[in-house]
Amino acid sequence: MATNPDREMCRRPGRGAKMLMPVMAGLAVVVLASLPSAAVATNYTVGDEKGWNPKVDYTSWVKKHRPFYKGDWLLFEYQNGRSDVVQVDEVGYDNCDKESAISSHSKGTSYAFQLKEAKDYFFICSYGYCYSGMKLAVTAKKGPASSSPDSSSSSSSSSSSPAAKSSSKSAAAPIAARNAAPLAAAVGAAAMLLRML
Repeated sequence: MATNPDREMCRRPGRGAKMLMPVMAGLAVVVLASLPSAAVATNYTVGDEKGWNPKVDYTSWVKKHRPFYKGDWLLFEYQNGRSDVVQVDEVGYDNCDKESAISSHSKGTSYAFQLKEAKDYFFICSYGYCYSGMKLAVTAKKGPASSSPDSSSSSSSSSSSPAAKSSSKSAAAPIAARNAAPLAAAVGAAAMLLRML
């Protein structure tokens, strides 16, 4: 059986392909360097090891962990049937009033909430504990989400929370999905160039 010389050249990288390999590696480095650095969302366990419970100073907790950024997660851990998490507007927060609730969660033992916009967020417990301070006001800022090495408690995530376990302030999975397309394009272009040689 005769072999086709043109086909045989396509199977083995020739001298041109070998010379192009360092160029392609350099191109990959340039593409990766030009990508914006991946922002890292942070998971916060509200109240740290004390959780979402009465007799916790949530104003001090916010001061300890701020700044919060768009994309960060708040994990409320509570006792089922003893408290709930109600997102309200500022008036509802000031008056401990759930009547104009934006959302409410009371099932299970935890609730994860993502700060999807740069704005003020307000949460209360509608079981009467709000009047004794069981309420939370958080301002999410624009810009890259941040991470910090200080973590003080571990918590597991619920089905609506980020996929990984988190601590009160720990790095979550990088938000790099938007960076995958340019990288895939560069890899695809490199593969096409290698095939042409």
